[in-house]
Amino acid sequence: MEKWQICEKECLEFLKINYSDKKYNFEAEGGSDSTKSDILLTKSGIAIFYLETKMQNAQCGQFVVFPNDDYKTFDYSKANAYKENHQSQIILEKMAEDYDRYKNPGTDGIELKMDKAFFYDWIMEFYRNKGVKYFIIEKEVGENNLSASNFVIFPLEHFYKYFDVNALYRRKKSGSANPSEKDFFEIEKAMNSEGFKKIDIWKDEKYVLVKMQAEPMTYKLIGKTHTYQFKHENDNVFKVTKLSNTSNPNVIFSIALIKEQEQRDLDKFNAEFK
Repeated sequence: MEKWQICEKECLEFLKINYSDKKYNFEAEGGSDSTKSDILLTKSGIAIFYLETKMQNAQCGQFVVFPNDDYKTFDYSKANAYKENHQSQIILEKMAEDYDRYKNPGTDGIELKMDKAFFYDWIMEFYRNKGVKYFIIEKEVGENNLSASNFVIFPLEHFYKYFDVNALYRRKKSGSANPSEKDFFEIEKAMNSEGFKKIDIWKDEKYVLVKMQAEPMTYKLIGKTHTYQFKHENDNVFKVTKLSNTSNPNVIFSIALIKEQEQRDLDKFNAEFK
């Protein structure tokens, strides 16, 4: 599992242990789907609100932006999962004021030099639109430390108190997709070229799965048109993801925890269950 997946799993476990009962329950929702938040709280089977899980240092939202040399501005991509809002417009206007600084982003990225209040406003609007009411932060991930001292919970409106935030404009792969049965031939050829023998390949309701003799780890195999990631699930079964060939310039927000749990924020969360 990736570290962020372990974080989600342990945050969910902590919440279930400490807050679930006959009425209240927590369900994993988001996973790798960035359009959904991570954990849904339900009351008697009815959705109440979402919680977003984060490590103490993490990425926290992004959107694709293209430089426009004709007008020396930056264009918000129509392919973004969310429509352009007032906060992103302000950020792009500020970038355009220093167009030459930002116009050629590489994979290392260019730091956005502007008031961080613009970043906080964008992040809070982003998560508000996803139905997030609280954040839960795990400080030590993967240590199976489910004590209360290892978690910080606070309402969305206090995000700015708990995190420092920075932003980079950089190129990165534009994401991944689930292969279809049409990709089976290319997947098998990529496996054969790397010496992996296919035992079976199939598609369930969502994912393409491969059974092969290989060490339980994650592999990236190059096919004729795409690169495929093989992620170990169990026994000799691997989940296959088709990686994007496109490298788009993104505004990417990163956060770092700067504050310990404030009791009144935890009290507010506890009051949700009374």
